[in-house]
Amino acid sequence: MRMSSNERQIKSQMKVGAGLALFGLVCPFFWISLFSGSSGSETWVYGVHSGIFIMIGIGLLGKGLYDLKQVRVKRGIITSEQLL
Repeated sequence: MRMSSNERQIKSQMKVGAGLALFGLVCPFFWISLFSGSSGSETWVYGVHSGIFIMIGIGLLGKGLYDLKQVRVKRGIITSEQLL
């Protein structure tokens, strides 16, 4: 079965979300600050910044998963009972 353009758009959004979460996880500023022994406040700021990126990425990924399930239920690919 072919993917609709709406499903492709949702999957693209999910890829962006996964990329943001991954970037937040491997943020070089945070890890360099942590391992170089910088001041605690600087490391804290970078940690919070990385956490924000991770949360935004996870949010986009979760929203994409929810939207994709809704589109597939609407198209009849999966039934609402299979979601449980």
